[in-house]
Amino acid sequence: MSRAQNGRLIRLSVSAALNGLSRNRLATVAATMTMTLMLLVLASVLVIRAGLDAALSYADSKVEVVAYLKVGASEERANSLRNEILKIDGVKEATYITADEALAAFRERLKERGEPDLTGELEQNPLPASFEIALDSPSETASVADALSRLPSAALFSRIVDGRAVAESLASITSALRIAGLIVLIGFSFAVLAVVVNAIRLAILARSDEIAIMRLVGATSTWVRLPFIIEGLIIGGAGALITLFIFGILGAGISTVMLNLFRVLPIETSGILLGEVAITVLLAGFGLGALGALLSLRGRLSS
Repeated sequence: MSRAQNGRLIRLSVSAALNGLSRNRLATVAATMTMTLMLLVLASVLVIRAGLDAALSYADSKVEVVAYLKVGASEERANSLRNEILKIDGVKEATYITADEALAAFRERLKERGEPDLTGELEQNPLPASFEIALDSPSETASVADALSRLPSAALFSRIVDGRAVAESLASITSALRIAGLIVLIGFSFAVLAVVVNAIRLAILARSDEIAIMRLVGATSTWVRLPFIIEGLIIGGAGALITLFIFGILGAGISTVMLNLFRVLPIETSGILLGEVAITVLLAGFGLGALGALLSLRGRLSS
């Protein structure tokens, strides 16, 4: 088939598809709205997942091991102990916090929360000096904590606290939310496919006489099927464009909500995130529309 014939086939198929959508307005609108709803859920899940990933990454960066020193440990011995800590595999940095610095930080937190500060009534500082140990990776938490307890100067520690439980809990919650989002998306995808399939089947039934005439005059399977596939693509594309339009209108509000929910989400990545959402929504819309059309044609327009 020549290029001119291919172009004519596509133009006629698009025209037939538009006529078919116009004839079955109710089914077309229902399919498009269902597609839009599913794509809105998809876009929302993508945005929320990005926030969860950013929050998890931020929490991972804050996972550390805190080693509290016994009262009376000299600063000289603390400096020697710091050198031992830095030699442990997985340790990025060890920051020595004096008892006075710990008390000052505690008072600052009370002030930020608006809570009364009663530490001034104490005869002595109740807070011990400590080492805040940053890690190369949150997965090193347990090994670093165990290594601290085996140091030659480990007798200087009164208590070693690690954040492995917090990190594991956060990871579990994030995984559960991702699975829940995936289940919701799969459910909506099946609903969209069912509606698109039924809409195109109605179009096939409404144009059964035309299809029979096309067969009689020698139309190929491709000629007969192409208009219905284009209908599916138009429904998917329309749903995707409506979704992106809604997201464009609500974009500022969504950004504000994301920053309030996940304050650690890097602002400079928001443009990249929106681009990824747009591409995913368009691909999902066209893909589901085409798949729904192919499923509706299966076994109904055999050559």
